[in-house]
Amino acid sequence: DGMNFDKTFWTAATAELASKSTGVGSAKSPDACQQKWGQLHKMFKVVNKVANTSGITYSHENGANITAESETIWSDLLKADPQVKSVKTTGWMHYEALLDLL
Repeated sequence: DGMNFDKTFWTAATAELASKSTGVGSAKSPDACQQKWGQLHKMFKVVNKVANTSGITYSHENGANITAESETIWSDLLKADPQVKSVKTTGWMHYEALLDLL
């Protein structure tokens, strides 16, 4: 999908993080950065699915904001993808930032 970076990218990202380190936490490896990106990207896809489902009004504050009118739509979406449960009542803080990137 165009967001898979090669090993040289992750090595450079690791070096950039190290140069900005505050000394708190451990140094990050290229593999750790790549895994974190994978987790963020996966969660973005879940939230994006909810945000773009007709009949559901997604927001950072209220998540999917399920109402009596959208309960059936939510139930169908939840059956199709149980991961969406995590944003039923609370949004995901990184969604807007990643929306601009992806």
